[in-house]
Amino acid sequence: MQTYVEEVDANFRRFFVSLPNDVNATVISLANQDEKYRESYRRLVSLQAWRSELIEKIVPPNAEAFFKEAQNDALMSHSLARQGAWRVALMCLRSCIENTLYGIFYMDHPVELALWQSGVHRLGFSEAVTYTVKHPSFVGISEQHSGLESIKSEYSTLSKAVHGSAQSFRVTKTGEIEGLNVDSVRELNQWAARERSTLIALNTILLTIFRDHLAGAANLNLRKALSLTLPVAKHEQIRNVMGVTLRQVPEPAA
Repeated sequence: MQTYVEEVDANFRRFFVSLPNDVNATVISLANQDEKYRESYRRLVSLQAWRSELIEKIVPPNAEAFFKEAQNDALMSHSLARQGAWRVALMCLRSCIENTLYGIFYMDHPVELALWQSGVHRLGFSEAVTYTVKHPSFVGISEQHSGLESIKSEYSTLSKAVHGSAQSFRVTKTGEIEGLNVDSVRELNQWAARERSTLIALNTILLTIFRDHLAGAANLNLRKALSLTLPVAKHEQIRNVMGVTLRQVPEPAA
C-alpha cells in the first residue's frame, strides 16, 4: 500500500511525463494556424525596431530596461499562445502594457528611477497612465488618435484575464480543469485580437512620444516595422496628426 508521499510522487511523475507531451500535441494541432502566428510575429518586430533603432540610443539604460522587458513580455505571450496556454499569454500582454508605460515614466524621472532601483519607489499603473496622458507630446492629440483610449480599454480587458473575473478567460470555464495547454482555434482568435489591439495601441503611444525622431526620412527601418503593425487604413491619419509618413510594405512575391 502506497504511503501518502509515495502517492503524491507517483502523481508528480505522471504530470512530469505528460506535460511536454501535452505541449507538443497542442503545438502540432495549432500548426495549421501559422498565418495568425506569422501576423503576430510581424507585429512583434516593431518592439525590437523601437529598441534597436531609437530607444537604446536616446533613453538611459536603466529606463530602457523597461522597454526590453515589455518586448520580452510580448514574445512570451506569443510563445505561450503557440502552446495553447491562453490565460497566461494574456497575462503577459498585460505586463507588456505596464512595462511600456513604466518605461515612458522612468525615462523622464531619473530620481524616481533611482528610488525604484533601491526598492523605495513603486509606480502604479494608474499613475503611469496619468503621467502619459499629461505628457507634453500628447497635448492637442485626442486619446483616440494617440492610442491612449485603446490601451486603457485593453488593460481593463486583460485585467479580467489576469484575475479570471470573466468566464471567457477562466481556465476552468466548464467547472472542470481543462488542461494547461488547449488547442482551441476560438481561443487563438481571441488572443490574437487582444494582441493585435495591444500592440497597435502601444506603437501608437510610442509614435506620439517619439514622432519628432521619425519625421521626414528619419529612421526608415523603424518606420518600415511600424508599417507592418499599424493598419494601412490609419497611415493617412498618422501622417496628418503625427507628421510621420508610413508606407505599406509590399508582400513577397508568391
